[in-house]
Amino acid sequence: MEIIGGTAIANEIKSSLKERNQAEGMQPCLAMVLVGDDRDSLVYVGLKQKALEVSGGRGELIQLPAAVSLDELIKVVEKLNANAAIDGILVQLPLPGELNDHQEEVLAAIAPAKDVDGFCPVNRGLLVGEHPGFISCAALACMEAVKRVAGTALNDKKVLLIGDSFDVIKPLALMFMHNKCQVTVIPDFDPEILKYFDIIVIEKGAAQVLKGEYLKDGTVVIDAGFYWDIDHMCGNVDKDSTQAVNGYLLPVPGGMGPLLIAKLMENVNLAARRGTHE
Repeated sequence: MEIIGGTAIANEIKSSLKERNQAEGMQPCLAMVLVGDDRDSLVYVGLKQKALEVSGGRGELIQLPAAVSLDELIKVVEKLNANAAIDGILVQLPLPGELNDHQEEVLAAIAPAKDVDGFCPVNRGLLVGEHPGFISCAALACMEAVKRVAGTALNDKKVLLIGDSFDVIKPLALMFMHNKCQVTVIPDFDPEILKYFDIIVIEKGAAQVLKGEYLKDGTVVIDAGFYWDIDHMCGNVDKDSTQAVNGYLLPVPGGMGPLLIAKLMENVNLAARRGTHE
């Protein structure tokens, strides 16, 4: 399969954003709320901070102790909502400890106009209609990769979504439906049905569980799974086994991760420009 270069596309997007920001004299600002000191979360926030700098924006990190109360956390979010200097807000997930049980309450506290992750209930609900607000960056990354190789006219394409996540599979189901695709969603991996589909997004499965022999020629495969296999990162797709198959693959690593962050940068820039016209 031909590899879809997520890193290259992401760099293209960030470079374009930087040029536009410089030309317009803008520096969009993203506030990132990090609760606790989880190592992976710190890495992800660092990657977003770097992407902001590369794309001509700036970040403001608000780091709170893991023991912060729900009320205190929501007050921090509400303060950011009211701050005109902040264009976008994200709360880094997952939340630690008991706060994780209150994720929906925290996400609901983010003003929809600043919810650049596309996670608040209002923005998730608006995706059902014809005028969505901000859309999950992970879902946007998947759709960007698909349209880069399959074109923008996806009418009647047979799409298989494997998983059940609120940030990838559920928004993608609606997005593909809006593109007049025939959409099937299954909660777990089933190799027996893969040959019937033109586009496959696999989030749930196991490390390298999807083999090239399961696919028909011409399939576009988006790998949205992340695993550590001994000493390296991999996804759901056994990339080596797909080499003899005609089609396209967004792999892990170098696919979904960098592209997701680039789509976040697009959302931050969109929030900044919408804010200047309010």
